Amino acid sequence: MKRFFTVILCALALLPTMADTPSRVRVLSIGNSFARDAFAYVPFLIEELSPGTKVDFSILYIGGCSLERHYNGLVGELPDYELDTYRSEDGHWNMEKNVTLQKGVLSNDWDIIILQQQSAASRYYDTYQPYLDDLLKYLKEVRPRATTAWLMTQAYGTGFKRLKDMSTDEMWARVNAASQQALEQTSIELMIPAGTAIQNARYTVLDRLGKAGHLVNDGYHLHEGIPPLIEGLVATQVIMKHFGVDVDVQKSQLKITPEWREERHTPQPNGQPEEASDEEYAIARRCAQWAIDAPWQLTVIEEGMKK
Repeated sequence: MKRFFTVILCALALLPTMADTPSRVRVLSIGNSFARDAFAYVPFLIEELSPGTKVDFSILYIGGCSLERHYNGLVGELPDYELDTYRSEDGHWNMEKNVTLQKGVLSNDWDIIILQQQSAASRYYDTYQPYLDDLLKYLKEVRPRATTAWLMTQAYGTGFKRLKDMSTDEMWARVNAASQQALEQTSIELMIPAGTAIQNARYTVLDRLGKAGHLVNDGYHLHEGIPPLIEGLVATQVIMKHFGVDVDVQKSQLKITPEWREERHTPQPNGQPEEASDEEYAIARRCAQWAIDAPWQLTVIEEGMKK
């Protein structure tokens, strides 16, 4: 009998405790349409991969918004934002218009606050400052408990005119370098290498996806379905690891369909989710994992490579 109880106790010790899984995570993104690309599926992924965790997730949104405009909105207390909010109790996203940056920041006791740069400017670090430091200073004053994070956004798709004189790989490399600089030279604590995951996927059969190909709907916004799922998996892993939960993105079974997306009111859909095979979903998960493991470099392997 004594041996029986010893075995039971040892087995229980190997199981995750309630303390291992946060009861609720609270995340705010201050961004633009690329934040919607990256985070629309994240609450559902957290709920899937960390059972028992409830989610408060908000996106303070202005289309095409730069760090400079965010700062000007802060100083002027301008009600220019839409506030996309997901709460587990609702099960879907809701939107509020005419919100100030202050209102969004003060609307919850955020655990993590994520910043990013406007897509065209994201490749040039000189556009980040002094606005990034000023925004970080404000956040530290009013939300001192929050951890600040940076979203490395995706490069434009091949052939898109806004690339101008560079290739998609060169844009990714420049966004990558600027993101590293932000991490090294500011008080930002976490990096979400979503752009690296998308660039990894562009070397696989997934590059076929998107109305414009290259995983994008219009040259720069991710097409609904697998492309935002890839970025969402990366963000989920970074967010949950911050809470000490090392979720395995390979275990996600989430499949994105038009019905699934519409029921959850995901913000700013770019096209309808495309049909994809189980193998393509598996490749998507691997692209996310590669970016998590090697955020500053492209990972190109033969398995799943486009022909």
